[in-house]
Amino acid sequence: MVVRNAPVISQQAHDDVEPVRVEVVGVADMTPRMRRVRLAGDVDALPVSGPTDHAKLFFPTSGAEPDRPEIGPRGLVAPPPGRPRAYREYTLRSVADGVVEVDFVRHGHGLAGSWVEDPSEALWLWGPRSSLVHDPRDWYLLGGDETALPALGRWLRALPDDAVGTVFVEVADAGEEQPLPGPAGVEVTWLHRDGAEPGTTSLLGDAVDGWSRPEGEGLVWMGAEASALRPVRRRLRDLLPTEWIDLDGYWRRGVEGTGLG
Repeated sequence: MVVRNAPVISQQAHDDVEPVRVEVVGVADMTPRMRRVRLAGDVDALPVSGPTDHAKLFFPTSGAEPDRPEIGPRGLVAPPPGRPRAYREYTLRSVADGVVEVDFVRHGHGLAGSWVEDPSEALWLWGPRSSLVHDPRDWYLLGGDETALPALGRWLRALPDDAVGTVFVEVADAGEEQPLPGPAGVEVTWLHRDGAEPGTTSLLGDAVDGWSRPEGEGLVWMGAEASALRPVRRRLRDLLPTEWIDLDGYWRRGVEGTGLG
């Protein structure tokens, strides 16, 4: 049994993180809607340690390589008024041997969505600024939509071999399922929208409604469209202490450039 009242989730800050220039060295389609891009550069020293570590990626605009991000005493210096921010945030799926892997959901529009249809040229990467830290628990409840798949993969790789738990993943259809290797005691359940638009279903909330709380102390993490997490939050706050729960609204339907993924 885990010691009661142990901290569940906290953040470890990473100071003095500098931007890194990276170049595309590989592209692979993992599913029809998920494209993995491999970016090479001086990335091995990046402080990547937690399951949800993410960084800002700065994309080309008007066909030109982005400028090196300006970092001031308080962090990233905002662009001049009227100039849109040329970055989006993405979970870093892996970092090894001078290459960082980033998974992009293909939706065909927007800054990153347009770039990933023909990924080329150099980008700038800045982060992670912090890493999620958690103590081992008796059980885990994880979940999210396709934007959370890189983080869910990192979660499952980081869990102890004897971990037990449940993972709920909402995706467009069966063709979007990916291998998610993890401990034998963690069950992955795929939830298919089957034609519904992302961010419009109650699939995650319905799945949590049917979930039974195990014995012992647990940890809950989910990342998805913000409104899709509201019923999840309502259900869980009736079942669990709030300090066991971390729900991240990764993006907002109809709002460009918010959140992760």
